[in-house]
Amino acid sequence: MVRLISFDVWNTLLDINVMIENLVKALSELLGVSEKEIMENILKTREEIKKIRKSQSGNPEKALEESQELLAKVLGVDVEIVKRAAAKATLTVDESIVLPGIKETLKELHGKYIITTTGNVMFWPSSYTRLILEKFGLANYITKQFYSDEINAYKPMKEAFLAPLKYFNVSPSEAIHIGDTKAEDFEGALKAGMYACWINPEAEKVERIHERGFVVRETKDLLKVLSQL
Repeated sequence: MVRLISFDVWNTLLDINVMIENLVKALSELLGVSEKEIMENILKTREEIKKIRKSQSGNPEKALEESQELLAKVLGVDVEIVKRAAAKATLTVDESIVLPGIKETLKELHGKYIITTTGNVMFWPSSYTRLILEKFGLANYITKQFYSDEINAYKPMKEAFLAPLKYFNVSPSEAIHIGDTKAEDFEGALKAGMYACWINPEAEKVERIHERGFVVRETKDLLKVLSQL
């Protein structure tokens, strides 16, 4: 029986594209560089960071700093510019950052399960993500939030997934994690012994693709998965 549901945040609850677009705009204004050039550098840096984390070759205790410094290096600026741009981006996001159906889904699950986030950080600290979740009312339905810059572990590391379980004294077999990244979210959760749900917009239906794993098209499909457990 599932007692705890762990949510990835970006592209699971919140639209990463909206945040990235705001970050691009802020950097463009601060540096006087075209948004196209900034976007190319951000996307290139994101892929590099994801490779580092997939191979677990980065320092978990400095995951945020490493990502900010990598972006600053690519842009050829002091890291302070990246930090300022991240703050400006957070201040300017609107409700379009909340993915469709998310608030309704969280409302449906609230009170029935322990609801947590298990999120990686990149370019901005988890405190900014917390602000966004508060601003648009999603935090009201989340029991406790866990982020890599707070627990010194990032997905797909087993420690990142086990942190919420240890806190609430829940076994892996009593928990499910849902996220949009196959390597970080789906495979990472399975290796930690949890149930896992991979959000793949190309999926045609809710489907079991592993003894403990499912693929869905969008976050709200988690309700269908829970009905099968």
